[in-house]
Amino acid sequence: MLFTFFVLCSALTPALCCDWLNQQFSHVTDKSLTLLQLMVEESQLVFIRDSLEFISELYRHGNLSSVTWDTNKTEHFLMNIHRQTDELNNCILNEERADVKLRKYFKRLTKSTLDRTGGSTASWELIRKETRLHLIQLELLVASINSRRRSAASPH
Repeated sequence: MLFTFFVLCSALTPALCCDWLNQQFSHVTDKSLTLLQLMVEESQLVFIRDSLEFISELYRHGNLSSVTWDTNKTEHFLMNIHRQTDELNNCILNEERADVKLRKYFKRLTKSTLDRTGGSTASWELIRKETRLHLIQLELLVASINSRRRSAASPH
């Protein structure tokens, strides 16, 4: 009798497991894939936030007296960058910082332009153009994140 019960339980266990496989496996896999995507988005948000912080540091780094544009506009620009950084900080769950490559890029940019030339007009113009390119690239990254979120939220 005990042997029959053991055989019966042994035979039913795989059958019950298969029901789970049919009913729950995909659901759990979807949750896992969502969590993986969120982990990627978190690191992308850190990259965006830290890029904005480095851009802000560029404009606060040196003397803006040689720029040809209105410095009041620069202050408004920096307030916008600061606002974006603050809002992104609300979206980031941990204290992760950008990778070393991003930090080195902005350090090289500063040294090759502002430090080397003393903040010449041409250096500031190059910084302005590089900033514009970075902001466009960051906007593309944000659009990509938003697109993936909309795709994940829509029913399949």
